[in-house]
Amino acid sequence: MKLTLNLQHASQSGEHSLEIITPPGKFEDRGMVEYVLDGKSNRADCVEVSPGVYSVLIDGRSYEARVAASGPQGTNRRVVTIGSRHFTIEVRDPRRRHTAAAPADLAGPQEILAPMPGKIVKVLAEKGQDVAPGAGLLVIEAMKMQNELRAPRAGRVAEIYVAEGSGVESGARLLRLD
Repeated sequence: MKLTLNLQHASQSGEHSLEIITPPGKFEDRGMVEYVLDGKSNRADCVEVSPGVYSVLIDGRSYEARVAASGPQGTNRRVVTIGSRHFTIEVRDPRRRHTAAAPADLAGPQEILAPMPGKIVKVLAEKGQDVAPGAGLLVIEAMKMQNELRAPRAGRVAEIYVAEGSGVESGARLLRLD
């Protein structure tokens, strides 16, 4: 299965290709996964230790990955936390049919939700402001790491639900783009 991953961490973002090559059923009993990431082959031992929490072993190094849905229901967007680092990942499967219309999660009003619990450090946009795709909207701090949330598409900031210095829970509404 070949997938395209859009990865965002802090102010950096990039696109990666991922191919999962483990035949179905071959490694399921041990949790082993063979994959090719950006042309490099590797194997990972991955076990879900509790809902949304995975223990991953790659090249002798152990990682704990916490995975949470982010964005509107039905999207393939996730926030993955490894240690104190937060990554927003959008998974695209090229086998899925694409239409000429904008994707449902990018058309019309869109609520921007907190990908993690934290404190709003700075609101970068103003109500009524037009923003371009990738424009900074606000900065959220979690576990002493500051993460800039960016506009997923062009639009106008219709509403800002939070103020600088306020605390938010994961999934809280931050602002709305029209």
